[in-house]
Amino acid sequence: MMRIMIIAALGLTFLAGEAAAKNIDLVTLPKRGAVQLTIYNSEDLTLVKETRDITLKAGANKLQFSWAGTLIDPTSVEFRPLTHADKVELVDTIFPGQKPQHLIWNVDSQFEGQVKVEVTYFTSGLTWSMDYVAVTDPAESAMRLSGYVRVFNNSGEEYENAQVRLIVGTINLVEKIAELARRQGIPPPAVETKYSRALKRKAVMAGIAQAEMLAGGALDASGPKEIIKEGLSEYFMFTVEGTETIPDGWSKRMIAVEADDVKFDIVYRMRSYQYGDRPVRLFVWRNDAEHKLGDSPLPDGRVRLFRANESEALSFLGEQLISYVPVKAEIEVNLGPDDLVVYETRNTSTKRLAFHFRKDDRGKEYVDGWDERQEWIDTIRNYRTKAITFELRRQWVGDVEYESEVDTTLFDYRTIQAGFTVGARSKQQYPATVVRHQGVNSRQSRITLKK
Repeated sequence: MMRIMIIAALGLTFLAGEAAAKNIDLVTLPKRGAVQLTIYNSEDLTLVKETRDITLKAGANKLQFSWAGTLIDPTSVEFRPLTHADKVELVDTIFPGQKPQHLIWNVDSQFEGQVKVEVTYFTSGLTWSMDYVAVTDPAESAMRLSGYVRVFNNSGEEYENAQVRLIVGTINLVEKIAELARRQGIPPPAVETKYSRALKRKAVMAGIAQAEMLAGGALDASGPKEIIKEGLSEYFMFTVEGTETIPDGWSKRMIAVEADDVKFDIVYRMRSYQYGDRPVRLFVWRNDAEHKLGDSPLPDGRVRLFRANESEALSFLGEQLISYVPVKAEIEVNLGPDDLVVYETRNTSTKRLAFHFRKDDRGKEYVDGWDERQEWIDTIRNYRTKAITFELRRQWVGDVEYESEVDTTLFDYRTIQAGFTVGARSKQQYPATVVRHQGVNSRQSRITLKK
């Protein structure tokens, strides 16, 4: 475990030089007063800020910092007095060769007594993940949505009573490092070097400074657990109010999102090129105020859906990973095929017409172009006890003329789409006429809708 120690003379006048070192004892400092962890998943990087109350004597003082057994980046460690700052000066930092994973701060103090200091550094091994639990009512008309953050600590250090801040989104460190390098008139470093690591720290610290400006930067927060979401230019920060102790090798789960009575739509989709040869059932809602959400983007995570039964038991409906969801963006959870909704397509007739003939060198005619006219009927059968919304997309390759008595639009140049409401325990048919131009009759590769 990392330690900070103060070297003090006990009952003796402090003497300079190596000989005096034999009369010096190491005294372990009290525990941290406060700890703040700002965790960046995308870079496996965590900024740690901790405060401690240390007792300094007037004159020269030596503070020893040790990171043995941890993933702390020693080049990132900084020391700053918070009280009596005008009377406490960090003279230099020494990395003693005979003591690996140690450094010594030489501090000159004009004040004698207790001083609050801040130690900051970067460490790795702290990560977080998000998972969501949605429970619908028995009628599947509204849900209760809960989101949980789980923090994993494999950093080698235990953090007691820590305030946790989580960065949502990807920090474009490559671009930021390049920009910092160009400001100094130096080409951006192509490989990991001491110089590139320094630029990386500067880039991250700039983002953290912006975050602290927006969030207030409180380090010693206390009170009930509450997630505060602050908007930054490129990402969002979640601050878990209060403190959490996160032992090394452990994980801690915290509530991050809670919303009751979230309305959602149930949509059935038939897209063989995307979902397979059966229609799938999706729950769809938006990350906005209308759906009791929308305070901030939602992080990547796994959504698990349940339905509450009349007996207060839960039925598992399905689960899916969702990507980062911006404010006002749609959330879709695919529950897979539903045996109570059946789709089938049938070609009822095929005719070939509009033949184009050509003669070869010997005067013999052959067909080098024609049209193929097909009649199709798609049928959707709904065996459920309430009406459903059904969306159809179907792809056609080549030069195609497409016509249907049902309102149809183009999703893209080769995909038609149509939507239906299919009543309870009933069926809906979708007829279409497809003319496919073949050979020299083909002039383009796209669908043309005929009204």
